[in-house]
Amino acid sequence: MSNLVVPHLDKVRHSGTAGINELEPESGEVAVEPSTSGPEPSNPPGQSNLTLIVYHNDGPVITNNVGHVDNANLGTNYGHMDQRAPGIQNRTGSTKDALNYLIANMAPGAMHDSKERCDAPKCMEETRVAVQEEIMNWIDDGERDIQPKKIMWVTGPAGTGKTAVLGTIADSCKEKGTLAASFFFSAFAGSANRRTKRCFVPTLAYQLMGHRDLKGIRQHVLSPIAEDKGIIFTKNLKEQFITIVLNPLLSRVGELGRNTQARLVIIIDGLDECDAEQYQLQDSSKHVPIRRKEDDQREILSLLLLAANNHSIPFRILVGSRPEHDIYDFFANEGKGHTRELFLDSKYDPESDIALFYKAKFSIIRRRFKLPEDWPKEDAIFTLVRNASGQFIYAATVIRYIEGAPHSTNSGTDTSGQPSTPHRRLERILGLQSSWRHGNNLHNPLEALDALYRLVLDSCPDPELSMKWLRATRQLGQSNEPPP
Repeated sequence: MSNLVVPHLDKVRHSGTAGINELEPESGEVAVEPSTSGPEPSNPPGQSNLTLIVYHNDGPVITNNVGHVDNANLGTNYGHMDQRAPGIQNRTGSTKDALNYLIANMAPGAMHDSKERCDAPKCMEETRVAVQEEIMNWIDDGERDIQPKKIMWVTGPAGTGKTAVLGTIADSCKEKGTLAASFFFSAFAGSANRRTKRCFVPTLAYQLMGHRDLKGIRQHVLSPIAEDKGIIFTKNLKEQFITIVLNPLLSRVGELGRNTQARLVIIIDGLDECDAEQYQLQDSSKHVPIRRKEDDQREILSLLLLAANNHSIPFRILVGSRPEHDIYDFFANEGKGHTRELFLDSKYDPESDIALFYKAKFSIIRRRFKLPEDWPKEDAIFTLVRNASGQFIYAATVIRYIEGAPHSTNSGTDTSGQPSTPHRRLERILGLQSSWRHGNNLHNPLEALDALYRLVLDSCPDPELSMKWLRATRQLGQSNEPPP
């Protein structure tokens, strides 16, 4: 017995056996007595074989193989005992280590409300109303559909506002308490762990165990991590998902209210921007197949489908991406029976939203540069809305170009000889219309965007250098080659 502390016991007499005290409790007191009677447990070398007998009003409770006992504040019917047996790690330390392993393998910047996403696009007030209503109705009442679907795929071409919509939905669900977890992939994010699948599962697990309705799963998430000392994060994605997401949820699903389960949602955005994670053997002479990013994207979708197939999993899953071939193929085949597609097109009247966006942004520019209240004219805004062809990226680029640099002035021209006032920059954009329409490219809705990008590049002090940087960035983002 390495240590035995029994305060608040007055009658203690020595039994005549070295190291053993026999305790006689008064009526209503608690006594602790180590004993050598009964079967002897097997202890490691150097450890004594002792039985701890705890006397209480209701009778003795016997515990074998005690390495340390610490009793304090023992009263009539209550007390506290902390027991550490030989070879057993303290539970508090294990939980703390497991949490550290989990945090080290997650991507905090991928969560919807991270500081890394502080400037991420969001829907302005009174914009994308129809889209948001359709998504929120599905989250709240989708189980009432004739054929309920647990996955919704929000898709559309680049620039249609998918990230803004899903970011706004995430904020709304967070306020309502229905956001279980989120992960926003980004190919050009500041942190590299938002670009691949490596941190996907740990980030979801961390958020799930922190949700107010799911706190019961915390120990079920951390225990397997503690048991293998974080080795779980070297396993394949499916093994991670089953071990620290599915199994913890299934272990506690009976304790969650049915109505609450139906409203929780996991939001995944930018799946098409998830790049491939390459693996390289220590023996560089052996050939390692190069993974395609589509392989990792389908792997993630397979995990989400695995959860959707389990009727006990209490979530809806909202996925946003461009309609890339492999993603479309997955939802059209394996995921067809569980997926509802929402394509962002003219059905949701993006032109009205873009017009509201222009008016709000132009009012800010007017105040900044002290421009007349009637600037710009309504026909100019109408032209800009029409040129956008439903692409929010066009409208956002127009505003950035017209605003100019943060500290620009009304001097007339900048150092590159380009117009530097908002009024003149707007005229340059409107002047592009005749040139690209004159080329009979009416069937290409992105022609106006291409012309706008060319204008922006021509406005750079060194257009050639800008093109080199763009080319290098594109090659870096598309490269599947592992680093040398």
